[in-house]
Amino acid sequence: MAIAPTTKAKLVSARELSGLVTEAVKAAAANPKLKEKLDLSEPAITIRWDLIGRILRNLEDAQTFSGDVAKSLKTRNISVTPATLIIDKRILAGFFERVQVPIERQF
Repeated sequence: MAIAPTTKAKLVSARELSGLVTEAVKAAAANPKLKEKLDLSEPAITIRWDLIGRILRNLEDAQTFSGDVAKSLKTRNISVTPATLIIDKRILAGFFERVQVPIERQF
């Protein structure tokens, strides 16, 4: 079921996705540094998060921004978790609502 490496994106059906994720997890677990730390008997999960915030250009500024936003909301009794992520060369900064962290969905 493995997909051969390619330079072009490929559409993967929902039926294939679970098997491909399981294969990818097993391949990562074959890493000697991780072998004893991963429990492959646990089912694969998807955690859905909604980051509310902005895209910034500087990591330090992004961390300051997310912390300041979270502090400001806390003064209004709104419970959030500050977050700074780097995804595809973009620096995302903001927060997750505490009620939304995390929602586990099994394949």
